[in-house]
Amino acid sequence: MDWMRTLLSRIRSVFRSPQLDADLDEELKAHIDLAIAENLQQGMTAEKARTVALRAFGGVTQIREAYRVQRGLPWFQTAAQNIRIAIRQLRRSPGFAITAILTLAFGIGATTAIFSVVDGVLLRPLPFANPSRLVTLGDTVSGGHMGENGDPGWVTAPEVVTYRRDTRSFESLGGYTSVSYELSGVGQPAQIDAARMTPSLFSVLGVAPLMGRVFTPEEDTQKAQVVVLSYATWKGRYNANPHVIGTKIDLNQTPYIVVGVMPRNFEFPIDAGRLNRCELWVPMSFGAGELSPEQEGNWDYLLVGRLKPGVTMAQAQDDAQRVAAQIMRNYPPDLSTIRIRSVVYPLHQITVMQTRPLLQMLFLAVAVVLLIACANLAGLLLVRAIRRQRET
Repeated sequence: MDWMRTLLSRIRSVFRSPQLDADLDEELKAHIDLAIAENLQQGMTAEKARTVALRAFGGVTQIREAYRVQRGLPWFQTAAQNIRIAIRQLRRSPGFAITAILTLAFGIGATTAIFSVVDGVLLRPLPFANPSRLVTLGDTVSGGHMGENGDPGWVTAPEVVTYRRDTRSFESLGGYTSVSYELSGVGQPAQIDAARMTPSLFSVLGVAPLMGRVFTPEEDTQKAQVVVLSYATWKGRYNANPHVIGTKIDLNQTPYIVVGVMPRNFEFPIDAGRLNRCELWVPMSFGAGELSPEQEGNWDYLLVGRLKPGVTMAQAQDDAQRVAAQIMRNYPPDLSTIRIRSVVYPLHQITVMQTRPLLQMLFLAVAVVLLIACANLAGLLLVRAIRRQRET
């Protein structure tokens, strides 16, 4: 605890500096006067006695400074002195000060704003449990329906069922597709963004509802009309009503029952380029027409999975490609020219794939702006220094 007492003593001395300086001067004077008296007793003249005493005592100014450093917080006092000098300079040249401050403020402000976006989109992990194990699984297509080479893409409705059933590398695998509904029955009717999701996707993401529950596999199979609300929809349309579970809303004039509300930070699907967020989720509930062989040519769905512990991305890729080969063998004759290659990528990488180049370019641009601002300020300071050369 000695360091604590020393620190407190130094802090107190900062606020008692005038009194301590006066005490020190009085003590130094007493020592010098005593030495002068001893010299006078030895027969020296008054002037010589004082000179010899001061020479023997040493530099009074140096002793004062050493004592101040020892008793106080020199870095704090130096900073305070520099601030006082800076304030005086600002008062002397307000035009120069305002120009310098605005130049730096523009450069730093732009850089900070863009970095906040880059951090939230590119650097920060996804808001799900163990996000490093979340992946997307999709097809790259050649032949009759060209896909985007090298990038995981969409899958068909029959493939959602097949990949979920036959892959072995995933703890769970879920599919979804974005849809639009006309919402009525609560507030003003509006066109909203929503998603059809397999119930397993909630367990894949590892996010529990804030209220109620998510829909079950049985409700998905039985095509139950149930819905899970986003936090924003619950707060905006229901005024955060705690009794919302069990109420009814109409989606495309079909009644649905609210069974759950997701937490505030839950957002899915995540798309950094979208302005409109998903407001609710309904069961996938594939119809017979969606699962017919003819639908193998319609890539309208996306898959997200959670890797099993110990399974690498390469192993999951091989597993998915094995299932893709099986899917191609079952293609109807009119799709025999289509070839698919299943690809597995980290979910975070795919989420930011489209926005990454734009954000990187913006961040580079504002970094250059900050460098230009610093260079301009350096030029202003150099010109000012040249003008004050004779004074310096």
